[in-house]
Amino acid sequence: MSEPAMAILAWSIVTNIALLSAGLKPLQTFWFNILVYAGSAQLAVMPLISGDYPLWTVWLTALIVNLRFVIFSAGLQPHFKKYPLWERLGLGYLNGDITFAKFMHQFPPTNAQSGQTELMYFLGMALANWTVWQVGVLIAIIFGTYIPKDWGVGFAGTLALIALIVPAIKNRTALVSALSAGLICALTINLPYRLTIVCSVIAGVISAVLIDRKYGMTKA
Repeated sequence: MSEPAMAILAWSIVTNIALLSAGLKPLQTFWFNILVYAGSAQLAVMPLISGDYPLWTVWLTALIVNLRFVIFSAGLQPHFKKYPLWERLGLGYLNGDITFAKFMHQFPPTNAQSGQTELMYFLGMALANWTVWQVGVLIAIIFGTYIPKDWGVGFAGTLALIALIVPAIKNRTALVSALSAGLICALTINLPYRLTIVCSVIAGVISAVLIDRKYGMTKA
């Protein structure tokens, strides 16, 4: 199994064990992952749902956590703009952090051709990652209570994600964004309801926009 698949599997298992521990039933957890293919958002909103917080706080938290997908969509737009809306919506559903990073590494924006090769590459990777995530869901549902905590599954997933993210930091904008998000994450780690995720995403996006405006993405 490749490094991306290992990272996705570990992250899925950890996320869904957390969902089950928070009170979701196995069937609810399964359908939650079919409808909401977004691990970070799931972890962020689960304490709010279980705490019976107002629905608007759940939606707002999920929106903020997933704001990065607006940037992802802008990056993918030149590659898939010729396809109908319903097809682009399907591609958006299948997109994820690792899928986007690997795709943009293979097909940089400066070389966007909007061709069949790009679509097949994206679909092959995205469908494989989606399938691996759902396998992790089933593992968590069936075997979650039997997985020893000292195995460090969550830490293994984090390490695998770091190994994928670091090579993708190729310019000043990406570096400042990553450092800003990491710093804010460390400073807000004790905030309740996983608000550290929200704060880190906002910090990363804002710093990236500011640096990009000042220096431009192509400058080192």
